[in-house]
Amino acid sequence: MKDRMMSQQLTLSSLFCVLALAGLCVVTGARDLTSGAVGPKVAEQAELSPGLLQG
Repeated sequence: MKDRMMSQQLTLSSLFCVLALAGLCVVTGARDLTSGAVGPKVAEQAELSPGLLQG
């Protein structure tokens, strides 16, 4: 009985880890997709301030 309970806990733990990893991949992928749209705007702002990056 104890082995069966440990097996169920291991299964639930593994399932939780897989779901957490999948969620992390989705969030990272969404961030990558939106950074493509935001990236050029940031570059344009830097170009509008030519002395900003020079120390």
